[in-house]
Amino acid sequence: MAAQPISMPTELPNEIKTVIDKLLSGFNNKDSALYSSAFGGEVVVIDGMAPYRWAGPNAQGRWFADAEKWAHDLGVADENIGYDKVIRADVVDKHAYVVLSANLSFTLKGQRASRLGILTFTLAKQGGEWKIESQAWGRLS
Repeated sequence: MAAQPISMPTELPNEIKTVIDKLLSGFNNKDSALYSSAFGGEVVVIDGMAPYRWAGPNAQGRWFADAEKWAHDLGVADENIGYDKVIRADVVDKHAYVVLSANLSFTLKGQRASRLGILTFTLAKQGGEWKIESQAWGRLS
């Protein structure tokens, strides 16, 4: 019997979209408090800059501070990340897994540039509210 293709939902439930949009707005506006408010509990952040993995309480705050320093040291400005489509969105009970096709645009030493990538999140419903538990960025270009 031939394997059947698996259908992956590509729509975000509104509650989850709201949390991810809050995170992106915090990043794009360099608002650490707004960015951090999207997370809850023990957090893991994976990114393409050393030390590549931040984990534990306030991992997102430590990543945000490290990302700001990294961008400043390299002369990166005007960073903005957005997503053009949902690759996968699974919600099972109080847990969710979301994969987004994303684009990071920025200015590097006066020149505009962009990088395509994948943003992956895991979320959990905590106290009746969705919170991000992990965030990973994978660069495609």
